[in-house]
Amino acid sequence: MLLVSIMLLAGINAMAGALAKGGVRLSAEEIAFAEAVGKGEYAYDIDWTYSYQYGEIEFPEGSGLMAWRGAGSEPAHEYAEYLQQEMIDIGLEDVAKESFPIDAYSYKGASVQIVSPEMGPIWLAAGHGGLPGTPPEGITADIVYVGLGTRFDYMDKDVEGKLVLIDVSAWEMYWMQYPLYEAVLHHAIGAVVHWVEYGQGGDLVTTQDSESTADIPAVSISNKNAEILKELILSSPNPVQVKIWCDATIDYEGTGYNVYGYIPGTTNPDELIVIGDHYDKWWYGSLDDGSGVARLLGIAQAMVASGYKPDKTIVFIATDAEEWGAVDAEFDCALGAYWAIFGQHPDWVGKTWAYFNLEGGGFIGATTVQLWGEPETQLWRKSLLPLIDLWFKSNKPWSVYYQRCSEVTELFSGGFVDTFSFGAAGIPCMNIGTPDPGDFFPAYYHTEGDNMEKVSAESLAMSVISNGIVMIELDRSSIAPYSFQKRASDIISNLDMDRLTAAGVDVTKLWTALGKFSKVSGYVWSLVQSARNSDNADKTNALLMLAAAEIHDMQWIGDSGYVLYPHQHYLDDSQMMRLGIQSLKEGNIDDALMFLSFVYGMYHGRMISYENYEYMQLDRWNIDSPNQFWAEGHIAHIIDIWHEYDSLLQKKAAGDSNFDAEITSLQEKYGIVVDYLQDALDGMTQTLVDATSILLEAKALLK
Repeated sequence: MLLVSIMLLAGINAMAGALAKGGVRLSAEEIAFAEAVGKGEYAYDIDWTYSYQYGEIEFPEGSGLMAWRGAGSEPAHEYAEYLQQEMIDIGLEDVAKESFPIDAYSYKGASVQIVSPEMGPIWLAAGHGGLPGTPPEGITADIVYVGLGTRFDYMDKDVEGKLVLIDVSAWEMYWMQYPLYEAVLHHAIGAVVHWVEYGQGGDLVTTQDSESTADIPAVSISNKNAEILKELILSSPNPVQVKIWCDATIDYEGTGYNVYGYIPGTTNPDELIVIGDHYDKWWYGSLDDGSGVARLLGIAQAMVASGYKPDKTIVFIATDAEEWGAVDAEFDCALGAYWAIFGQHPDWVGKTWAYFNLEGGGFIGATTVQLWGEPETQLWRKSLLPLIDLWFKSNKPWSVYYQRCSEVTELFSGGFVDTFSFGAAGIPCMNIGTPDPGDFFPAYYHTEGDNMEKVSAESLAMSVISNGIVMIELDRSSIAPYSFQKRASDIISNLDMDRLTAAGVDVTKLWTALGKFSKVSGYVWSLVQSARNSDNADKTNALLMLAAAEIHDMQWIGDSGYVLYPHQHYLDDSQMMRLGIQSLKEGNIDDALMFLSFVYGMYHGRMISYENYEYMQLDRWNIDSPNQFWAEGHIAHIIDIWHEYDSLLQKKAAGDSNFDAEITSLQEKYGIVVDYLQDALDGMTQTLVDATSILLEAKALLK
């Protein structure tokens, strides 16, 4: 290995001059790393193994071999052992599996078959994470079509003791838990579903996780077969009978494993750069997230093979249970990542410069690279674009088709991937990779179409090389390259003064705090850019990471899991409630119902019975609920206006235009929302004051 590294470096130093243009120059270490990646052969082999081994099943006959790996399942345990050994073989140090509690989901196939009026073929189906299987013999019963599965769809239907066919629409009903629990409340014994917005890439079957209760099984079929079944139900004069079968079990005392490997730092080993992804999956999962595992190990392999000796310790982590693994959790996403940073290694907080997430990437046909991240690293990421362009424009096969790379900045990391936990812990997050050039979403996501036909070695190599360059640049930085002025401008752009003024809240202190924060942020960034070997680097970096952690305390989860600032949820609610109340005063019931439907939780909540809404929204998706995991302290209060909305619906149907009772109740709750809005703004003000104080300390050390 040492001889190979010496030979690589000798040849690379000779070509380093060639990989320089217009003052942009790749370092010998970066060139060595990129050369060690090759054309992505190693990463492609890893993705192939991920896709087609460890969890093989074949059902129905002739549908093809699949490798399904539920979180915490035996195949997941076997694959964790494979990952551990692969990390050891690569040459990573201190490789280990670390366990955490999980509701382990084991799956071995599912099918649907029309039994009467005529026996039909066996259709390939799929179970859903978190839902039970059927008895071994399956469930055979009459089936009733219930549309979207709203409370209104059951008004003239008897489904007790029957199966239901549901059109699950993420747009209309958010996720399957709402229509499925509605089916439970109406005493159905099982469900056949198809996902309206997903599985559009042909005769494919979509599966997802489920946040519903585990009362009844639900199996997915393709959109094509759903239309066949729907047409039969609607046209048949007699009941249609269907058999569903699903081999799925849940171990509520299961174990999941995160797999860790390290390249120890040489000069600052206590400082960390963490790179990770998840290895649980549905179907083959070649892109979600086989390409992530392939890039994780590909980066590790190339770093070791090229002889790279990092200043900081680089941590490679493969997590289980990104999709489902809830242990009494109110949210069933990213459980492994939560345990990694909050349970197994909370000591990493304050030491980790960045978390690189490897979700997605590797798409066949990709021609460019995107550097996604949060505002704190935007200016630094922009400065790296010419370096990445230089490599791919100078090397075949990429030089033939490569297009200039770009950076994408979002307020915070998303709520449904591993980045949220690291972001909630205060660590800046990035995702460097090749964007989807086609229609992976929604055509092939979570279907059997997510396979190696959608992956190319060249695309994997693009992502591995670009990640390596960015990581090496970060590792060799003496001062954490954080810039906070973009964060300040983003907060300002999301304040919406017209709506805040209409709500009557005081933003004076917040504006003052923002002004000071922005000014100090710009000054500190200019000093960071000029700093090379600061005598106070350790203290300065600790302060910059602390400032980033303070800012990330404003990372909140809003309606349907979207990430936003703490005030935005309440600002939206205040506007919608205010407009709804005003419409009622004007006697415009239609506008009132439209505005009120956009109050937090009501867009989906209006479509379901109160018992369903109470459980799914008030009891679970609520700031005071236990076991929020990664959302703890980062979620807003829900204002319950279900009864007011339902009363208005009934009055509209009855032609009753006396809305005094609803107006009075809504006005009272509107006042509560405005109070929450003011509290959120005050909390943001204090966060900015604290962050500014920390940056002033860093400024003093950098001068």
